[in-house]
Amino acid sequence: MAVADKRRSTLLAILGILVTLVALNTVAWFYLRSVRIDVTSDALYTVSPGVSAIARALPEPVRIDFYWTRDQGADLPTMRSYAQRVQEFLEEIVASSEGKLELRIIDPEAFSETEDMARAAGISARTLDTTGRVLMFGLSVRGATDKVETIAFLDPSQEQFLEYEIARRILSVGRDRKSTVAVITTLPIERPFNPQTPQARTGKSVLFAQLEQLYELKVLDTAKPVVPAETSALMVIQPRQLTEEALRAIDAWAISGKPLFVFADPWCEADPAAREMDFGSTGSGSTYELGSLLTQWGVSIDTQNVVADLGFATRIMYQSQGGQNMEMSHPAWLTLNRAGIPDGDPATAPLAQLNIKSIGAIARIPGAKPTISTLITSTKDVQMVQNLKLGFFGEVDRLVRDFKSLGTPIDLAVRIRGEIESAYPAADGTRARGNANIVLVADADMLDDANWTGVDQSSGTLQTIADNGAFVFNALELAAGDSLLSGLKSRGRYQRPFDRVEQLRKDAEFRYLSREQELKDQIKKSEMRINELQRERGGAGVGVNALGQLVLTQEQSVELAKLETVQVSARRELREVQHSLRAEIEKTGTVLMIINVIVWPVLVAIVATLWISVRYGRQRSAPVLAK
Repeated sequence: MAVADKRRSTLLAILGILVTLVALNTVAWFYLRSVRIDVTSDALYTVSPGVSAIARALPEPVRIDFYWTRDQGADLPTMRSYAQRVQEFLEEIVASSEGKLELRIIDPEAFSETEDMARAAGISARTLDTTGRVLMFGLSVRGATDKVETIAFLDPSQEQFLEYEIARRILSVGRDRKSTVAVITTLPIERPFNPQTPQARTGKSVLFAQLEQLYELKVLDTAKPVVPAETSALMVIQPRQLTEEALRAIDAWAISGKPLFVFADPWCEADPAAREMDFGSTGSGSTYELGSLLTQWGVSIDTQNVVADLGFATRIMYQSQGGQNMEMSHPAWLTLNRAGIPDGDPATAPLAQLNIKSIGAIARIPGAKPTISTLITSTKDVQMVQNLKLGFFGEVDRLVRDFKSLGTPIDLAVRIRGEIESAYPAADGTRARGNANIVLVADADMLDDANWTGVDQSSGTLQTIADNGAFVFNALELAAGDSLLSGLKSRGRYQRPFDRVEQLRKDAEFRYLSREQELKDQIKKSEMRINELQRERGGAGVGVNALGQLVLTQEQSVELAKLETVQVSARRELREVQHSLRAEIEKTGTVLMIINVIVWPVLVAIVATLWISVRYGRQRSAPVLAK
């Protein structure tokens, strides 16, 4: 009887739980449909405040057409999952827009009117197989004036930039007026034609093309710049060989307190003029020239050295002077993550990654009046490297091998506010004063297309690979716009790298490269001594036989044999060192992958099984009380 009562109680408890769950779901369906909780560490499913602000501030409604070939993508798990996330994200934006956004979800089936509609909107059709099946997966944004912006194909690898790309298009088609941005630049606005890659895109660089979509862009004469009166912000990019009139114009703008953005690079690799001066060498760079302006702003940028940072070093394929292809960390080409982007400034706080090449170091002048705050910083594992070591004869492996950390972070970009004086005194000797509103970046390469964009070879669509563009637009919107784009962020990554493996790889690379150089030096010394012995003709005890071959003394022959033995041994150890480097990295990666993918799930399963077994055993051993 007691057992039957216990079973009845259990069934009633289960039934009660089910009824409660159904009731809670029913209530949530009717009253809590708009409530969402995002517990992911990178807020993967949360819309940035900037996107919601853009949507709510639209003067006229904007329509988003989301195209997804559902049947064709059903057997593609990665694409299907990404399409679901994109749709949910779009629904989140629409829900927060207060009626300013409309979403249409369209399935462009083959040979249908919706397929024609998708093609007319510029959506790419990607062929899946030889049977002719095609997948359409993109979106278009249409404003009240029928202006249309399109993402031809939504690539899952670009997911972290999805929010920025959609928000920029919404703002582009929905904004009824544009602020004016003036630019003084010695870098080309048009993308130069490269005869070695004639298929590459031509026309305006991506940055300037996107600036024109959002602003009235005025490119000024570098000799006699006249800043239009309606200008909201001035950008100065890699100033070189500017006239005094141009420098005075920049100085006057700076003390006016209006927003000024300066990209001053001590080694600008993206400058075509530098390659022309260096006979077409791809390892060339130009140096900025700003006269005494930086000093008046309370800072300086070393023109002879750039920052090398092992913590942010970018992995590249590199050919050593011996002709060997290897994967290396380039300490002067940086991939900055959140560790180098402080949270204190709204222009940079939303960003996740910046790609930078040969950036300079910004030093603060002691006693300067302006307030200087850091926007971008290096790690502590940093040193200064001469510009020439990055030139045509530069060796990446030597940069790593000779690296000696300063142990102190370096400012790479700063915001300057507060009182400054003009660099040019008036006729009576007095200097005008004003409150600065300056963003200074010691790099101009970050604006180059190759450092933050790419082209998908299969669809031909432009892809964003870093937040360089978002950094510029965030800063401009805060200063010159209506601050709508300034809250944009990169969405977190759904796939996370093995950070520990990456750190171990860098440590191993540094350790093995040092030993590798010792062995190379040893081999080189042996080769030099062998060559000396072989050049010693006519010396004491040295002659030439009837065949013209070198004849050495017994002592020289013994020394030569020892040197050759040392050389062979050193080459063998060098090969072992290079093999050990690859083996250690692969081993560490494999071990950590096994721990994360197999060991931890198995341990969790074992613990859960033991817990259930112990609990079940206690229940069975518990005495049954008879009524």
